[in-house]
Amino acid sequence: MKLEYDIFEKFSDGSVVWQGLVQGLETARAKLEELARRSKNEFFAIHTPTKDIPVRVNVSEDMLR
Repeated sequence: MKLEYDIFEKFSDGSVVWQGLVQGLETARAKLEELARRSKNEFFAIHTPTKDIPVRVNVSEDMLR
């Protein structure tokens, strides 16, 4: 059974916009990579029942500190 992941885009002002729902972690990774090619904003996938965020792309340096 593949888990469902919500895909979100985070803007520089901190606002977040839902970009869709995908099934499976590999599909989530592929979707995030596709979105990251079109924008420098941060994108992340979240499994909402557990609040687990297994993948982030275009993460700002502030998030890494």
